[in-house]
Amino acid sequence: MLKMLLRSAGVGVLIAVALLYWPTGAAVPPAEGVSPLVQVYTTRSCSYCKLLRRYLAARGIAYAEYDIETNRTAWLAFKASGGQGVPFVVIGAQRIHGFNPVALEKALDAAEPPSAVSEGSASG
Repeated sequence: MLKMLLRSAGVGVLIAVALLYWPTGAAVPPAEGVSPLVQVYTTRSCSYCKLLRRYLAARGIAYAEYDIETNRTAWLAFKASGGQGVPFVVIGAQRIHGFNPVALEKALDAAEPPSAVSEGSASG
């Protein structure tokens, strides 16, 4: 039990340190008229929400953010989507509770469209 607790704490510290030194960039807004693949439900005071914002910005991932404290429509959508706490991330059909970089990466990989066939591999 203690070993699992120490391992979890160690992973959390590594993630926090990596994010502190991760180059920051501005959030990438979704293109005009395009529904973003990543939807994030947050609050202003949530420290994990701040980590999530930095993580997404550093990776250049476009996302739509909804503050559930100030926007009742966002709060209703959050509850309807199964949200129980923040941050709450919706990527396609995936629902991610909390800041979990591993789950985010898996959901992003699963949601990305398959790569195009290269010109050299077409038969003809």
